[in-house]
Amino acid sequence: MTPNQVNSASESIRLNKGVGPSMKKVCVVDPSGRWLGKWNENFDRLGIEYLRSPALAHPDHFDINSLLAYAISNDREDELVGLWKLPSTELFRDFCVHLAKQLKHDFVKGMAVDLTRNDDNNDGAEDDESYYTVTLADGSEITCKYVVLALGPTGTPVTPSKLCNVPKDRLIQWPRMKEHLNSHHKRVLVVGGGLTAVQVAQYCLRSGRKVVLCSRRPLVERHFDIDTCWFDKRSANLQIAEFYHQSEAERLAALKEVRGGGSVPPIYMNDVRKWQASGELSVLDGVEPEYLESTADGKVVVGMGKDQMTFDFIILACGIKPDCTENQLVLSYKEKCPLKMVGGFPSVSVDLEWSKNLFVVGALASLNVGPDSGNIMGARRAASIVANALECKAWLRDSDSRGALSNRFDQLFWDEEDSSDSDCD
Repeated sequence: MTPNQVNSASESIRLNKGVGPSMKKVCVVDPSGRWLGKWNENFDRLGIEYLRSPALAHPDHFDINSLLAYAISNDREDELVGLWKLPSTELFRDFCVHLAKQLKHDFVKGMAVDLTRNDDNNDGAEDDESYYTVTLADGSEITCKYVVLALGPTGTPVTPSKLCNVPKDRLIQWPRMKEHLNSHHKRVLVVGGGLTAVQVAQYCLRSGRKVVLCSRRPLVERHFDIDTCWFDKRSANLQIAEFYHQSEAERLAALKEVRGGGSVPPIYMNDVRKWQASGELSVLDGVEPEYLESTADGKVVVGMGKDQMTFDFIILACGIKPDCTENQLVLSYKEKCPLKMVGGFPSVSVDLEWSKNLFVVGALASLNVGPDSGNIMGARRAASIVANALECKAWLRDSDSRGALSNRFDQLFWDEEDSSDSDCD
């Protein structure tokens, strides 16, 4: 081989090794302008000190023990509590920031409000020249080959039908409670039967209010929001496989069955019992609250079965009804391109592809990933699926010599220039 051939072959091998995420430009768009913006906001609002997920649940797909290693290397092992080593909010937040610094990406602060594809009006055939344009609220645009939607739970907050007529200044969904609660609201009704409802009740109790926590059924005490068989490595693959081989309608029903109506970890239930013993918290289950009337001074009278109670304020923590079109970006694209949905969730391919080169992860991928899709471990699994799909597409469709369908030994063939240097007559 001549020096030119050696150099060409070496360069070809180097480029082939480089195929993958490192060869791609990644741009993250988020309204907060920082990693975990919404997560931080919700955790700070509720005063959550520890995650519900174990230390093995984190975004690093390449090292299952990286969060543990981070805690140990920074002398923060005391921030991992209990048998499952639940990480503190601060530890998990710092770990994620540390991890993000190692990833090559651009971060754009902005709200994505519109999505278009340049070939939306063609016959849908694959086109290497197709691209998306993401428009932000300020009018700026980002052009990209692929789009991954990681929007979190998307839908309509649930309001119990018998509370719909409560005056708007006395009824609020929990994410806006801090902005609306004031010093005059001394007695509060919290409606919901999951962990968020308990956390809302705790927030109100810590601020000196009396609270009634009302749930349609008794609070379910459980370490995690789904059974451990879904993330135990001895059984997880079987659970996921059985889930995936059902019809979409069956999967939708399975999502509701597995997650139930929410559950509360033992550490929180212990706190609930302490507040009950103090007389500051009352827990009512099996009761559907019904708005009856408002008093002259604006208080709300609510029927609780055979009893009536008066409250200064009502906070709802009843979850959401899935509907991805509640997101402006999704709605804008659905108006341009048909998108299939089932039960408010995107109906996607095995690669989590919703439309050509448009992927979903997190809660949006629930119909394919499973009931843990909105959790850290499910989101990590979805991210891996999408990353593999993008890798394969880039590898197979690359038009230059690095493509999987090309001959990787082309660079070894003699060319005219090299043959002229031969000693052969």
